[in-house]
Amino acid sequence: MPDKEFTAKFLEAIDQRTNYYNSTVFPQLLEQYRLLHTCVKNIIEAMIQKSIIKPDPYKLEKKISDIEPIINEQFIDSEKSLVIGTRVSDYEAMLDFISTYYKFSLDNMNFAKIKTFVEFNSTFMWGNFSTSNPSPNTRGLALLLSETKYGAQALTVSTINDNLSKCDKTTKQINTILKELNEFQKEVYKAYVRKNVFDYPKFDTDRANASMEAEIAEIKKHYNAVMGKIPYYTALIEEIAQEDLSPNRQKIQANILSKLKVNLQNSQKKEKSVDTKEILMQAVHALSGLAPQLEVVASKISENHKLLQNENNSFFAKLARAIRKAFSIAEPPVIYEITITDSTTGTKSKEKIEYTEFYQNLIKKINFFNSFSLKQSPGYQKIEASPSEKILDFLNKQLSESQKLLVRLNSFDEYFKASANNEDKKNIKGLKMELTSLKNTIVNTNQHRADYISFVEEQNQLQKLGISNEN
Repeated sequence: MPDKEFTAKFLEAIDQRTNYYNSTVFPQLLEQYRLLHTCVKNIIEAMIQKSIIKPDPYKLEKKISDIEPIINEQFIDSEKSLVIGTRVSDYEAMLDFISTYYKFSLDNMNFAKIKTFVEFNSTFMWGNFSTSNPSPNTRGLALLLSETKYGAQALTVSTINDNLSKCDKTTKQINTILKELNEFQKEVYKAYVRKNVFDYPKFDTDRANASMEAEIAEIKKHYNAVMGKIPYYTALIEEIAQEDLSPNRQKIQANILSKLKVNLQNSQKKEKSVDTKEILMQAVHALSGLAPQLEVVASKISENHKLLQNENNSFFAKLARAIRKAFSIAEPPVIYEITITDSTTGTKSKEKIEYTEFYQNLIKKINFFNSFSLKQSPGYQKIEASPSEKILDFLNKQLSESQKLLVRLNSFDEYFKASANNEDKKNIKGLKMELTSLKNTIVNTNQHRADYISFVEEQNQLQKLGISNEN
């Protein structure tokens, strides 16, 4: 007979652990995917900057509505750059979808969905990342990154290696969570059967009490009427019967309840040991991801600037330059009048920007972000040694400045496209994809900052109410 006492305790434990997943595990899972997304973007930007791959021209046209594995088929070596460039772009786009739009919940993470996530996570074997890996995607990306690192600056090589290491560590943590979630979903399934099939009016409790085989038969008899399209998992139904009627059922029940309770205790310990500064430093590290993206932007802006200046190459312009050179007269500054659109009100205003000063400041900003891109760097350690309030002020300032810079870069993109003559328009380097990446990095950084503020405010509120985490 279905054990009512155990069922009550079991369902209560399931409810508690469900709350644990919603409040703790799924936010952790999302955070790991966001970190993986940042690392992959950094790797892609490094390859684009070295011209190993080209930005996917169709990326913005691809619509993602659900999680799907990335193609991992063999390819012709001569097409390696194109094929892997497209696949890693699709992989990054899927990570962006997961990090921005996907809603993690028990309902959205059934057995089939967990399997799909695991397949997606194996797109690149970060833990065995080598040019001899049998996986076409892993081998191809490893070859491209070898080309990227060849002749590159030590900082660039170190940054790539650091991001590869983080991809490996993060993916392992994600898969560990998914493995534990898969096991928990088995218990959720059994709880659903107990809650619905056993309470079904036509379910014959006396008949089910005869033996384990009889209980299984009674469950199977009414399963479709109660469970609808949910698949019938024979092994899990057999486990229910063993929990209720096997000779060692007390030991089985105790093990299940203990397993659920242990995770709850672990979650409580984790909540008590939240490192608020670490949350801030995650935001700082995410912010440093702007560096490689801005390097690509700076390169394209420089090329576009030269293209426009070459258009002004008339006889009189050449004569004026020759005279200035002969008399050691400095070249007049190049002033661009760009249109700034207020994102809040939509109003437009003109702003004159001296190109050389703007470009030099952009390079300084890139070097600044690079200075704390590695945790071992003096720049990162200096920020980490600061009080949390100072780090938050630092983030507030940098995010504000980065938002303003993003607006100006977008205006420059529009200006260059509109100002070039018809012959040169096709040679103008567009910034659409880079600006999207910059925006995503700013959003990701701001999310870390918001998580810190939210946590601190919650703790302050609890203190005002006289509630301690130790309770």
